[in-house]
Amino acid sequence: MKKVLMTLFVCGVMIIGSWQSGDAALLDGLLSGVEDSLGDRLAKKGEKLKVGNFYTSEKPNAHGPIGMMGDHTHDKGEFMFTYRYMNMDMDGNRDGTDNVSARDIVSPTGGGFNVTPTDMRMQMHMFSGMYGVNDTLTVMVMVPYIINSMNHLTRMGAKFKTESEGVGDVKLTSLWRLYAFEAPSIGAHRFHLNFGLSLPTGSFKKKDDTSLGRARLPYPMQLGSGTVDVLPGLTYGGEMGDAAWGFLALGTIRIGRNTAGYSKGNAYQLNLFGSYAWTRWVSTSLRFNWSDWGNYDGRDTDIRPHPVIAPEDFISTADPNRRAGERLDLLPGINLLFPEIWGLENHIGVEGGVPIYQNLDGPQLETDWIFNVGWQVVY
Repeated sequence: MKKVLMTLFVCGVMIIGSWQSGDAALLDGLLSGVEDSLGDRLAKKGEKLKVGNFYTSEKPNAHGPIGMMGDHTHDKGEFMFTYRYMNMDMDGNRDGTDNVSARDIVSPTGGGFNVTPTDMRMQMHMFSGMYGVNDTLTVMVMVPYIINSMNHLTRMGAKFKTESEGVGDVKLTSLWRLYAFEAPSIGAHRFHLNFGLSLPTGSFKKKDDTSLGRARLPYPMQLGSGTVDVLPGLTYGGEMGDAAWGFLALGTIRIGRNTAGYSKGNAYQLNLFGSYAWTRWVSTSLRFNWSDWGNYDGRDTDIRPHPVIAPEDFISTADPNRRAGERLDLLPGINLLFPEIWGLENHIGVEGGVPIYQNLDGPQLETDWIFNVGWQVVY
């Protein structure tokens, strides 16, 4: 609890400080030596170094691929609403980098489990809003609505499905402008800091009917973490002419355990992307997304899919030590910019792709494909 209060205090101090002196990026004035050196070199080319411009004029790749959140800041008084639909399909199991059949997992001479998941579909409707408080700070809120379904196979050959649905963990994030500089020959380069909190609004005690009756669902079917999580990150964006590129590094750091007795593992994500505007209204993008997540700390003793057999022996999804993994996704996309309507700037983005590498503490369901689509309105 002390860690939670300290985190909230630090967030409050940062935001209040920004309100009082939010007329510049955080590193403005601290890099004068770098500015002078770079400015001198550019002056020999007849160019002038411009510092502090975080604004990108309206173009289809002014924002990152639609599957990324927190990739850009807004000017003072600017507001953006976004709706995203995100879908992830998982079919088949993997242990390490090797595929494992469902029959082998439930075989007494194989995996030895009594039940195994065979496939899962995770859907999310994400509603978010961003607002430029001043020239330093942009704030963002994200509210997810999650729909999960998972099919299972028992050792006796029976099949059944479990489902869970509801609001997930709400995220409150701040984006702090660090530094921006540009010139015709070097393009524009912008850096900002991401810092936020994930609030435990999603249920982590969902139940559904199983092959042995109604029971609390294993970990992958729960909607929230049950803990306050810290969300640090760093973002860079560059552009020159019709091309744009950048990276977004994010972390999820768990604070303490939830009331069920466990905490999810820390998670880390690195996005590298590039895009090109082919016309004034359409651009394409390519994104590499590296994800790394850890096993759980503790366990939920109310997850007991069988009254006698230990949860981790009955089904792998009830084992907190089979939750970690790492994955690299390749995600091409397309972004569309529509003419303003009633003063509103409209973007539509579509992105989809597949993992090109997976390594799981399994057996775990492997990811087969990912699809994101979204609509952004800027006022």
